[in-house]
Amino acid sequence: MGRLGLILITVAATAMAFTNPNQQTHRQALYAALATEHGASQSVGQWAGSMLGDLDPVPYQYHNYLLFSTMTLKDKTVSVGAVNRIWSSQ
Repeated sequence: MGRLGLILITVAATAMAFTNPNQQTHRQALYAALATEHGASQSVGQWAGSMLGDLDPVPYQYHNYLLFSTMTLKDKTVSVGAVNRIWSSQ
């Protein structure tokens, strides 16, 4: 049972590492959340996030922890991502 458990943990960790959202995905999710918060459609926020590219008017900082990632703004976590999903606190 111990060997099987170790194999399952290794497979799960590898899958999480490969499905960890990147910085661009976090940025698009945050802009989509901001757009819906202010009455615009979610697609407008996603479009804005993709059009801005590397230009970012909001100084978000991306942190990659291999199995999951976060975005912070002034030392406050604004999104957490894992397994191709992003949860935004904005």
